[in-house]
Amino acid sequence: MKKNTTIAAAVAALLISSMVYAQSYNAGSTQQLQQYGFSKTAQSAAYGGRNEGYGVQENGYSISADADSLPPIITSESGGSLPSISGKNTSNAPVVKSKSKSNEIYSQDSVSLPPVTTLPVPSRTALPPLYSDTMMTVPVEESVTRVLACNMGGFTGLVETISADVSKAGSFKLGFHSSWFEIDRVYDRTLSNNESGDMLTIPLYFNYALTDDLEMVYTIPIVDYTIKSRILWKNDISESGCGDSTLGFKYKVFDNPTYQTRGAVGIGFKFPTGSDDKGLGTGETDFTIFTAFSKNFEKVVAHLNLGYTMTGDPNTQFYPNGLADKFFYNIGIEYPHTHNVTVMAEIAGEDWGAEGNKVDVIPGIRYSPTENFSFEVAVPIAITNDQRYGYNYRLVLGLNTFFQ
Repeated sequence: MKKNTTIAAAVAALLISSMVYAQSYNAGSTQQLQQYGFSKTAQSAAYGGRNEGYGVQENGYSISADADSLPPIITSESGGSLPSISGKNTSNAPVVKSKSKSNEIYSQDSVSLPPVTTLPVPSRTALPPLYSDTMMTVPVEESVTRVLACNMGGFTGLVETISADVSKAGSFKLGFHSSWFEIDRVYDRTLSNNESGDMLTIPLYFNYALTDDLEMVYTIPIVDYTIKSRILWKNDISESGCGDSTLGFKYKVFDNPTYQTRGAVGIGFKFPTGSDDKGLGTGETDFTIFTAFSKNFEKVVAHLNLGYTMTGDPNTQFYPNGLADKFFYNIGIEYPHTHNVTVMAEIAGEDWGAEGNKVDVIPGIRYSPTENFSFEVAVPIAITNDQRYGYNYRLVLGLNTFFQ
C-alpha cells in the first residue's frame, strides 16, 4: 500500500514539474520575442496554439493564421458584391477581418502608386486676330483706313485716277462729280473781252461690285455750256441736257500682300445718248481699254493708269474733221491723314491727236464724316491745254454715297 502511494506521488510530482517547466519555458520564450521587438499578435500566433484554424482575439479583430487560403469577400452594406478570392496569399502582411456587422476585409499591405513622371501640358488655343471689315474702306499699315470712293468716271479711285482696288462684293455706290470751268480759249485762240464762255458737267455714276475683284460702272453726264463768240459762230450757243453715257468694267488681276501691290485691267464703252447737233455728244460709239496699278508705301498709296480710246468718226459742225483716237495717262498719290480725311494729288494727261494735248495737276481732299458718305474738293490746274475748250483751272466738287 505504501509502495503504490509512493509511486502515485512520484508520478504526480513529475507531471507538476513538467507543467511548471513548460509554463516557464513559454514565458521565457515570450519574453525573448518581446525583447526582439515582436508584437503581441506575433507572440500569440507563435505560442498560442499549433493546430490549423486557431484564432487569437486582439483589439476586437480575429487574426487568421491560415496562409493557404483567404475567406471569401462578403457583400458590403452598399449592396454591391465582389467575386471571392482564391489562391495563396503572397503578401507578408496578415489579413484582418472586422468584427462589425459588415464583415469587411482589410489588408495591411501598403499601396504603391507609380511615380509621376510627366505633368499634363495645357493646350494653347490660337484666337484669330481682331479685324474690322468696314464696308468701303481698306487698311493701310494696319492703322489707317482710306475710303474707296469713285472718280469722275465712276471707277474706284481719286478724282481722275483709277485705282486697282475693288469694293466688297455686293456693295454699290452712287454719286456725282460736278466740274465747272470758264472757257478762255477755243483751240489756240484766246477769247477777247467781248467773248466769254463756261461749261458745267455733272457725271452721275452708279458703281456695283459684282465680286471682290470685279466692278461694273455706268455713268450718264449732265452737260450745260454757254459760248458767246460771234467770231467762231454766227450766233451765241447755250445748250444743256444729257451727254453720252458710258458702261465700264474693271477687274483686279492680282493682289500681292507681300509687296502691297495690286493690278487691274478695264474696258469701257461710250454710247451716243447725247445730242450731237447740240454739241452734247459726238453721235458715235467709243471703245476704251486701260490698266491700273496701285502700291502702298507706308501711309502713302500710289496709282498709275495707262489707257487708250478708239473714237468714232463724227461729222458735225462741232467736229468737221472728225475725231482722232486718244491716249491718256494718270498718276495719283493719296495720303490718308486720318480715318476721315484723305489728301490727294494727281497728274492727268491726254494726247488726242488733232484735238490737242492737255496736262493737269490736280490737288484735292476727300472727307468722310461717316462710312456711308464722302465729299471731295479738287482744283485741276492746266499746265498745258490746246484742246477745243481751254481753261486755266477747274473746280470739282464730288459726293459719294455707299450702300451694301
